[in-house]
Amino acid sequence: MPSPSRRTFLKTSGVLAASSLVEGQEASANDRIRVAIVGCRNRGHEIASAFLATGQFDIATLCDCDTAMFDRALSKIKGDLPNAPAQEQDFRRVLDDPGIDAIVNATPDHWHALMTIMALDAGKHVFLEKPASYDVADGKAMMAAQAKHPRLSVLVGTQQRSGAHFREAREFIQGGGLGKVAFCRAWITSERKFLAAKPDTAPPATLDYDMWLGPAAARPYNETRVHYNWRFFRDYGTGEMGNWGAHWLDIVRWFLDLGYPSSVAGHGGVFVCKDAKEWPDTQTVVYQYPELTVLWEQRIWTRFPLNGEKFGAEFDGEKGALIITRDGWTFYPKEGEPQRHSETELDKAHARHFADCVRGDAEPVASMQDGHVSAALCHLGNISVTLNRELRFDAATETFLDDKEANALLTRKYREPWSLPA
Repeated sequence: MPSPSRRTFLKTSGVLAASSLVEGQEASANDRIRVAIVGCRNRGHEIASAFLATGQFDIATLCDCDTAMFDRALSKIKGDLPNAPAQEQDFRRVLDDPGIDAIVNATPDHWHALMTIMALDAGKHVFLEKPASYDVADGKAMMAAQAKHPRLSVLVGTQQRSGAHFREAREFIQGGGLGKVAFCRAWITSERKFLAAKPDTAPPATLDYDMWLGPAAARPYNETRVHYNWRFFRDYGTGEMGNWGAHWLDIVRWFLDLGYPSSVAGHGGVFVCKDAKEWPDTQTVVYQYPELTVLWEQRIWTRFPLNGEKFGAEFDGEKGALIITRDGWTFYPKEGEPQRHSETELDKAHARHFADCVRGDAEPVASMQDGHVSAALCHLGNISVTLNRELRFDAATETFLDDKEANALLTRKYREPWSLPA
Protein backbone atom coordinates (compact mmCIF):
# COMPACT_ATOMS: atom_id res chain seq x y z
CA MET A 1 0.00 0.00 0.00
CA PRO A 2 1.29 3.52 -0.68
CA SER A 3 2.66 5.45 2.25
CA PRO A 4 0.75 8.38 3.85
CA SER A 5 3.06 10.75 1.96
CA ARG A 6 1.81 9.49 -1.42
CA ARG A 7 -0.58 12.41 -1.78
CA THR A 8 2.25 14.88 -1.38
CA PHE A 9 4.29 12.88 -3.87
CA LEU A 10 1.49 13.09 -6.44
CA LYS A 11 1.36 16.85 -5.97
CA THR A 12 5.10 17.26 -6.50
CA SER A 13 7.38 14.77 -8.22
CA GLY A 14 4.49 12.72 -9.59
CA VAL A 15 3.42 15.72 -11.66
CA LEU A 16 6.51 15.33 -13.81
CA ALA A 17 5.57 11.78 -14.69
CA ALA A 18 1.93 12.71 -15.33
CA SER A 19 2.82 15.57 -17.64
CA SER A 20 4.25 13.17 -20.23
CA LEU A 21 1.11 11.03 -20.41
CA VAL A 22 -1.11 11.24 -23.47
CA GLU A 23 -4.60 9.88 -24.07
CA GLY A 24 -4.57 6.09 -24.11
CA GLN A 25 -1.18 5.81 -22.38
CA GLU A 26 -1.14 4.21 -18.95
CA ALA A 27 0.65 5.55 -15.92
CA SER A 28 3.02 3.15 -14.19
CA ALA A 29 1.62 1.26 -11.22
CA ASN A 30 3.44 3.55 -8.78
CA ASP A 31 1.96 6.67 -10.37
CA ARG A 32 -1.64 5.53 -10.57
CA ILE A 33 -4.13 7.19 -8.27
CA ARG A 34 -5.68 4.80 -5.77
CA VAL A 35 -9.40 5.43 -5.58
CA ALA A 36 -12.32 4.04 -3.59
CA ILE A 37 -15.77 3.82 -5.16
CA VAL A 38 -18.39 4.67 -2.53
CA GLY A 39 -21.83 3.71 -3.82
CA CYS A 40 -21.71 0.78 -6.25
CA ARG A 41 -25.31 0.25 -7.38
CA ASN A 42 -25.36 2.34 -10.53
CA ARG A 43 -23.20 5.35 -11.24
CA GLY A 44 -20.30 4.09 -9.12
CA HIS A 45 -19.41 1.16 -11.36
CA GLU A 46 -19.85 3.33 -14.47
CA ILE A 47 -17.34 5.85 -13.13
CA ALA A 48 -14.97 3.03 -12.14
CA SER A 49 -15.03 1.79 -15.75
CA ALA A 50 -14.24 5.28 -17.06
CA PHE A 51 -11.40 5.66 -14.55
CA LEU A 52 -9.87 2.32 -15.56
CA ALA A 53 -10.12 3.23 -19.25
CA THR A 54 -7.72 6.14 -18.70
CA GLY A 55 -4.98 3.89 -17.33
CA GLN A 56 -4.34 6.40 -14.53
CA PHE A 57 -6.31 4.89 -11.64
CA ASP A 58 -6.33 1.78 -9.53
CA ILE A 59 -9.71 0.83 -8.09
CA ALA A 60 -8.46 -0.04 -4.62
CA THR A 61 -11.74 -0.37 -2.72
CA LEU A 62 -15.44 -0.83 -3.32
CA CYS A 63 -17.65 0.54 -0.57
CA ASP A 64 -21.41 0.17 -0.21
CA CYS A 65 -23.68 -0.21 2.79
CA ASP A 66 -25.37 -3.05 0.85
CA THR A 67 -22.83 -5.85 0.41
CA ALA A 68 -24.98 -7.34 -2.35
CA MET A 69 -23.73 -4.51 -4.56
CA PHE A 70 -20.12 -5.73 -4.61
CA ASP A 71 -20.66 -8.68 -6.95
CA ARG A 72 -22.99 -6.56 -9.06
CA ALA A 73 -20.36 -3.84 -9.45
CA LEU A 74 -17.55 -6.29 -10.19
CA SER A 75 -19.65 -7.92 -12.91
CA LYS A 76 -20.26 -4.56 -14.59
CA ILE A 77 -16.89 -2.81 -14.26
CA LYS A 78 -15.21 -2.72 -17.66
CA GLY A 79 -11.45 -2.75 -17.61
CA ASP A 80 -8.49 -4.55 -16.12
CA LEU A 81 -8.56 -4.99 -12.35
CA PRO A 82 -5.08 -6.41 -11.66
CA ASN A 83 -5.98 -6.87 -8.00
CA ALA A 84 -9.38 -7.58 -6.49
CA PRO A 85 -10.57 -4.38 -4.78
CA ALA A 86 -11.07 -4.44 -1.04
CA GLN A 87 -14.69 -4.38 0.08
CA GLU A 88 -15.98 -2.14 2.87
CA GLN A 89 -19.50 -1.60 4.16
CA ASP A 90 -18.67 1.48 6.28
CA PHE A 91 -17.22 4.42 4.33
CA ARG A 92 -15.47 5.68 7.46
CA ARG A 93 -13.01 2.79 7.22
CA VAL A 94 -12.22 3.91 3.67
CA LEU A 95 -11.47 7.41 4.91
CA ASP A 96 -9.15 5.96 7.56
CA ASP A 97 -7.06 4.14 4.91
CA PRO A 98 -3.88 6.16 4.22
CA GLY A 99 -3.42 4.29 0.94
CA ILE A 100 -6.54 5.82 -0.63
CA ASP A 101 -5.85 9.03 -2.56
CA ALA A 102 -9.40 9.85 -3.65
CA ILE A 103 -12.98 8.71 -3.33
CA VAL A 104 -15.85 8.64 -5.79
CA ASN A 105 -18.94 9.82 -3.91
CA ALA A 106 -21.71 8.09 -5.87
CA THR A 107 -24.15 7.90 -2.97
CA PRO A 108 -27.74 9.21 -2.86
CA ASP A 109 -28.08 12.99 -2.72
CA HIS A 110 -28.79 13.10 1.01
CA TRP A 111 -25.28 11.73 1.71
CA HIS A 112 -23.32 14.00 -0.64
CA ALA A 113 -22.42 16.81 1.74
CA LEU A 114 -21.43 14.97 4.88
CA MET A 115 -19.40 12.30 3.10
CA THR A 116 -17.57 14.88 0.96
CA ILE A 117 -16.74 17.01 4.00
CA MET A 118 -15.48 14.00 5.94
CA ALA A 119 -13.39 12.88 2.96
CA LEU A 120 -11.74 16.28 2.65
CA ASP A 121 -11.02 16.31 6.38
CA ALA A 122 -9.42 12.88 5.93
CA GLY A 123 -7.13 14.23 3.20
CA LYS A 124 -8.90 12.64 0.22
CA HIS A 125 -9.65 14.18 -3.16
CA VAL A 126 -13.30 13.77 -4.16
CA PHE A 127 -15.07 12.97 -7.42
CA LEU A 128 -18.60 14.03 -6.48
CA GLU A 129 -21.64 12.85 -8.38
CA LYS A 130 -24.23 15.46 -9.31
CA PRO A 131 -26.16 17.22 -7.95
CA ALA A 132 -23.41 18.42 -5.67
CA SER A 133 -25.78 18.95 -2.76
CA TYR A 134 -29.12 17.90 -1.35
CA ASP A 135 -30.01 21.49 -0.38
CA VAL A 136 -28.44 24.95 -0.28
CA ALA A 137 -27.25 24.64 3.34
CA ASP A 138 -25.40 21.43 2.43
CA GLY A 139 -23.75 23.18 -0.49
CA LYS A 140 -22.57 26.09 1.67
CA ALA A 141 -21.07 23.65 4.19
CA MET A 142 -19.25 21.86 1.38
CA MET A 143 -17.89 25.17 0.12
CA ALA A 144 -16.52 25.92 3.59
CA ALA A 145 -14.87 22.50 3.73
CA GLN A 146 -13.25 23.01 0.33
CA ALA A 147 -11.90 26.37 1.51
CA LYS A 148 -10.26 24.61 4.48
CA HIS A 149 -8.50 22.19 2.14
CA PRO A 150 -7.42 24.18 -0.93
CA ARG A 151 -4.80 21.61 -1.97
CA LEU A 152 -7.45 18.91 -2.31
CA SER A 153 -9.58 18.75 -5.45
CA VAL A 154 -13.33 18.28 -5.66
CA LEU A 155 -14.57 17.57 -9.17
CA VAL A 156 -18.34 17.43 -9.63
CA GLY A 157 -19.55 14.71 -12.00
CA THR A 158 -21.08 17.07 -14.55
CA GLN A 159 -19.00 15.37 -17.22
CA GLN A 160 -20.46 17.42 -20.05
CA ARG A 161 -17.99 20.16 -19.10
CA SER A 162 -15.16 17.88 -20.22
CA GLY A 163 -16.72 17.00 -23.59
CA ALA A 164 -14.94 18.59 -26.54
CA HIS A 165 -18.18 19.41 -28.38
CA PHE A 166 -19.56 21.16 -25.29
CA ARG A 167 -16.38 23.24 -25.00
CA GLU A 168 -16.56 24.03 -28.71
CA ALA A 169 -20.18 25.21 -28.46
CA ARG A 170 -19.33 27.33 -25.42
CA GLU A 171 -16.48 29.00 -27.30
CA PHE A 172 -18.83 29.68 -30.20
CA ILE A 173 -21.34 31.43 -27.96
CA GLN A 174 -18.75 33.31 -25.93
CA GLY A 175 -17.09 34.40 -29.16
CA GLY A 176 -20.30 36.13 -30.24
CA GLY A 177 -21.64 33.45 -32.56
CA LEU A 178 -25.22 34.02 -31.35
CA GLY A 179 -24.87 37.70 -30.60
CA LYS A 180 -26.89 38.73 -27.59
CA VAL A 181 -28.59 35.72 -25.98
CA ALA A 182 -31.99 36.57 -24.49
CA PHE A 183 -33.60 33.16 -23.92
CA CYS A 184 -32.38 29.71 -22.87
CA ARG A 185 -34.19 26.47 -22.27
CA ALA A 186 -33.07 23.24 -20.60
CA TRP A 187 -35.25 20.16 -20.44
CA ILE A 188 -36.03 16.54 -19.80
CA THR A 189 -38.93 15.20 -21.85
CA SER A 190 -38.94 11.44 -21.51
CA GLU A 191 -40.97 8.58 -20.09
CA ARG A 192 -40.16 7.10 -16.69
CA LYS A 193 -41.32 3.65 -15.72
CA PHE A 194 -44.28 3.30 -13.39
CA LEU A 195 -43.05 2.87 -9.81
CA ALA A 196 -45.51 0.73 -7.88
CA ALA A 197 -45.98 1.29 -4.16
CA LYS A 198 -45.00 -1.64 -1.95
CA PRO A 199 -45.48 -2.37 1.76
CA ASP A 200 -42.72 -1.78 4.30
CA THR A 201 -40.64 -4.83 5.17
CA ALA A 202 -37.53 -5.73 7.13
CA PRO A 203 -34.36 -4.71 5.25
CA PRO A 204 -32.35 -7.45 3.56
CA ALA A 205 -29.54 -9.00 5.60
CA THR A 206 -26.97 -7.55 3.20
CA LEU A 207 -28.00 -3.93 3.87
CA ASP A 208 -26.94 -1.73 6.77
CA TYR A 209 -30.15 0.26 6.53
CA ASP A 210 -29.31 2.63 9.38
CA MET A 211 -26.15 3.63 7.53
CA TRP A 212 -28.07 3.96 4.26
CA LEU A 213 -30.46 6.40 5.96
CA GLY A 214 -27.56 8.31 7.49
CA PRO A 215 -28.68 11.90 8.17
CA ALA A 216 -32.17 11.33 6.69
CA ALA A 217 -35.21 10.90 8.91
CA ALA A 218 -35.79 7.44 10.38
CA ARG A 219 -38.55 5.47 8.73
CA PRO A 220 -39.25 1.79 8.01
CA TYR A 221 -37.41 0.10 5.16
CA ASN A 222 -39.21 -0.05 1.83
CA GLU A 223 -37.53 -1.53 -1.23
CA THR A 224 -39.30 0.98 -3.49
CA ARG A 225 -37.35 3.83 -1.89
CA VAL A 226 -33.77 2.52 -2.08
CA HIS A 227 -31.13 1.97 -4.75
CA TYR A 228 -31.91 3.80 -8.00
CA ASN A 229 -35.43 4.81 -6.95
CA TRP A 230 -34.26 6.98 -4.05
CA ARG A 231 -33.97 9.98 -6.40
CA PHE A 232 -37.78 10.18 -6.66
CA PHE A 233 -38.31 10.52 -2.88
CA ARG A 234 -37.90 13.78 -1.02
CA ASP A 235 -35.97 12.40 1.96
CA TYR A 236 -33.09 11.23 -0.22
CA GLY A 237 -33.22 12.75 -3.70
CA THR A 238 -33.95 16.00 -5.49
CA GLY A 239 -36.18 14.75 -8.30
CA GLU A 240 -35.50 15.14 -11.99
CA MET A 241 -34.29 18.69 -11.39
CA GLY A 242 -31.43 17.33 -9.33
CA ASN A 243 -30.94 14.40 -11.68
CA TRP A 244 -31.02 16.03 -15.14
CA GLY A 245 -31.44 19.70 -14.28
CA ALA A 246 -28.04 19.50 -12.59
CA HIS A 247 -26.55 18.63 -15.99
CA TRP A 248 -28.44 20.97 -18.31
CA LEU A 249 -28.94 24.04 -16.13
CA ASP A 250 -25.23 23.70 -15.41
CA ILE A 251 -24.53 23.92 -19.16
CA VAL A 252 -26.66 27.06 -19.44
CA ARG A 253 -24.78 28.60 -16.52
CA TRP A 254 -21.37 27.59 -17.88
CA PHE A 255 -21.96 28.73 -21.44
CA LEU A 256 -23.15 32.18 -20.32
CA ASP A 257 -21.13 32.58 -17.08
CA LEU A 258 -24.29 32.92 -15.00
CA GLY A 259 -24.60 33.02 -11.23
CA TYR A 260 -27.85 33.21 -9.29
CA PRO A 261 -31.06 34.62 -10.78
CA SER A 262 -32.93 37.53 -9.23
CA SER A 263 -36.15 35.52 -9.14
CA VAL A 264 -37.49 32.05 -9.74
CA ALA A 265 -41.07 31.08 -10.59
CA GLY A 266 -42.03 27.43 -10.78
CA HIS A 267 -45.22 25.48 -11.29
CA GLY A 268 -46.01 21.81 -11.61
CA GLY A 269 -46.95 18.69 -9.72
CA VAL A 270 -47.79 15.02 -10.05
CA PHE A 271 -50.24 15.25 -12.94
CA VAL A 272 -49.83 12.01 -14.90
CA CYS A 273 -47.50 9.51 -13.17
CA LYS A 274 -49.65 8.88 -10.13
CA ASP A 275 -47.45 6.19 -8.63
CA ALA A 276 -45.05 5.97 -5.67
CA LYS A 277 -42.84 8.85 -6.82
CA GLU A 278 -43.02 11.99 -4.66
CA TRP A 279 -41.34 14.62 -6.85
CA PRO A 280 -43.31 16.24 -9.71
CA ASP A 281 -43.65 14.51 -13.05
CA THR A 282 -44.44 17.86 -14.68
CA GLN A 283 -42.43 20.96 -13.80
CA THR A 284 -41.77 24.32 -15.43
CA VAL A 285 -39.45 26.86 -13.84
CA VAL A 286 -38.54 30.37 -15.04
CA TYR A 287 -35.27 31.91 -13.82
CA GLN A 288 -34.93 35.62 -14.43
CA TYR A 289 -31.58 37.32 -15.08
CA PRO A 290 -30.91 40.82 -16.41
CA GLU A 291 -32.26 40.78 -19.98
CA LEU A 292 -32.24 36.97 -20.01
CA THR A 293 -34.90 34.38 -19.28
CA VAL A 294 -33.92 30.78 -18.54
CA LEU A 295 -36.63 28.12 -18.72
CA TRP A 296 -36.58 24.58 -17.29
CA GLU A 297 -39.12 22.10 -18.72
CA GLN A 298 -39.79 18.67 -17.28
CA ARG A 299 -42.23 16.02 -18.44
CA ILE A 300 -41.32 12.46 -17.48
CA TRP A 301 -44.41 10.84 -18.98
CA THR A 302 -44.15 11.84 -22.64
CA ARG A 303 -42.98 9.95 -25.72
CA PHE A 304 -42.62 13.19 -27.68
CA PRO A 305 -39.23 14.72 -26.82
CA LEU A 306 -38.67 18.46 -27.09
CA ASN A 307 -36.70 19.44 -30.21
CA GLY A 308 -36.53 15.71 -30.95
CA GLU A 309 -34.28 15.10 -27.92
CA LYS A 310 -35.04 13.72 -24.46
CA PHE A 311 -32.50 16.03 -22.80
CA GLY A 312 -30.69 19.15 -23.90
CA ALA A 313 -30.24 22.90 -23.85
CA GLU A 314 -31.27 25.63 -26.27
CA PHE A 315 -29.79 29.11 -26.64
CA ASP A 316 -31.63 31.79 -28.63
CA GLY A 317 -29.75 34.91 -29.71
CA GLU A 318 -30.01 37.73 -32.16
CA LYS A 319 -27.97 35.83 -34.79
CA GLY A 320 -29.79 32.52 -34.49
CA ALA A 321 -30.24 29.58 -32.15
CA LEU A 322 -28.02 26.78 -30.85
CA ILE A 323 -29.25 23.42 -29.57
CA ILE A 324 -26.85 21.10 -27.79
CA THR A 325 -27.28 17.52 -26.60
CA ARG A 326 -24.91 14.67 -25.87
CA ASP A 327 -25.24 13.77 -29.55
CA GLY A 328 -23.63 17.04 -30.70
CA TRP A 329 -24.68 20.62 -31.32
CA THR A 330 -26.36 22.52 -34.14
CA PHE A 331 -26.32 26.21 -34.96
CA TYR A 332 -29.44 27.49 -36.71
CA PRO A 333 -28.50 30.86 -38.25
CA LYS A 334 -31.12 33.41 -39.20
CA GLU A 335 -30.08 32.88 -42.79
CA GLY A 336 -28.55 29.81 -44.37
CA GLU A 337 -28.45 26.12 -43.53
CA PRO A 338 -28.02 24.62 -40.05
CA GLN A 339 -24.43 23.89 -39.07
CA ARG A 340 -24.13 20.52 -37.34
CA HIS A 341 -21.29 19.35 -35.09
CA SER A 342 -20.74 15.77 -33.94
CA GLU A 343 -20.76 14.31 -30.44
CA THR A 344 -17.61 13.64 -28.42
CA GLU A 345 -16.81 11.34 -25.50
CA LEU A 346 -17.57 12.61 -21.96
CA ASP A 347 -16.93 10.12 -19.15
CA LYS A 348 -13.32 9.17 -19.92
CA ALA A 349 -12.48 12.80 -20.64
CA HIS A 350 -13.83 13.80 -17.21
CA ALA A 351 -11.91 10.96 -15.56
CA ARG A 352 -8.66 12.08 -17.21
CA HIS A 353 -9.38 15.61 -16.05
CA PHE A 354 -9.85 14.39 -12.48
CA ALA A 355 -6.44 12.68 -12.64
CA ASP A 356 -4.93 15.99 -13.75
CA CYS A 357 -6.64 17.77 -10.85
CA VAL A 358 -5.42 15.26 -8.27
CA ARG A 359 -1.86 15.56 -9.56
CA GLY A 360 -2.02 19.34 -9.46
CA ASP A 361 -1.87 19.84 -13.23
CA ALA A 362 -5.34 21.40 -13.62
CA GLU A 363 -8.04 23.31 -11.81
CA PRO A 364 -11.42 21.53 -11.78
CA VAL A 365 -13.59 22.50 -14.73
CA ALA A 366 -16.56 21.56 -12.53
CA SER A 367 -15.43 22.85 -9.16
CA MET A 368 -17.20 22.70 -5.82
CA GLN A 369 -18.29 26.30 -6.42
CA ASP A 370 -19.68 25.41 -9.85
CA GLY A 371 -21.48 22.38 -8.45
CA HIS A 372 -22.90 24.33 -5.53
CA VAL A 373 -24.48 27.06 -7.67
CA SER A 374 -25.79 24.67 -10.34
CA ALA A 375 -27.32 22.42 -7.69
CA ALA A 376 -28.77 25.46 -5.93
CA LEU A 377 -30.62 26.44 -9.10
CA CYS A 378 -32.28 23.03 -8.97
CA HIS A 379 -33.15 23.50 -5.30
CA LEU A 380 -34.61 26.97 -5.93
CA GLY A 381 -36.75 25.57 -8.71
CA ASN A 382 -37.99 22.71 -6.54
CA ILE A 383 -38.81 25.11 -3.69
CA SER A 384 -40.74 27.45 -5.96
CA VAL A 385 -42.77 24.54 -7.37
CA THR A 386 -43.39 23.14 -3.88
CA LEU A 387 -44.74 26.51 -2.71
CA ASN A 388 -46.37 27.27 -6.07
CA ARG A 389 -45.25 30.88 -6.21
CA GLU A 390 -42.58 33.22 -7.52
CA LEU A 391 -39.65 33.85 -5.18
CA ARG A 392 -37.03 36.61 -5.13
CA PHE A 393 -33.48 35.54 -4.33
CA ASP A 394 -30.54 37.44 -2.82
CA ALA A 395 -27.29 36.09 -4.29
CA ALA A 396 -25.14 37.74 -1.62
CA THR A 397 -26.81 35.95 1.30
CA GLU A 398 -28.07 32.94 -0.69
CA THR A 399 -31.50 33.38 0.84
CA PHE A 400 -34.96 34.33 -0.37
CA LEU A 401 -36.14 37.86 0.23
CA ASP A 402 -38.87 38.29 2.86
CA ASP A 403 -40.03 34.67 2.77
CA LYS A 404 -39.54 32.61 5.93
CA GLU A 405 -41.40 29.62 4.53
CA ALA A 406 -39.15 29.44 1.47
CA ASN A 407 -35.98 29.99 3.50
CA ALA A 408 -36.90 27.11 5.79
CA LEU A 409 -36.66 24.82 2.76
CA LEU A 410 -33.04 25.79 2.09
CA THR A 411 -31.91 23.44 4.85
CA ARG A 412 -32.99 20.31 6.73
CA LYS A 413 -32.62 18.71 10.13
CA TYR A 414 -29.95 16.01 10.34
CA ARG A 415 -30.79 12.81 12.16
CA GLU A 416 -28.58 12.17 15.16
CA PRO A 417 -25.76 11.31 15.54
CA TRP A 418 -24.98 12.85 12.13
CA SER A 419 -24.53 16.61 11.82
CA LEU A 420 -22.95 19.16 9.53
CA PRO A 421 -19.87 21.00 10.87
CA ALA A 422 -20.78 24.27 12.57
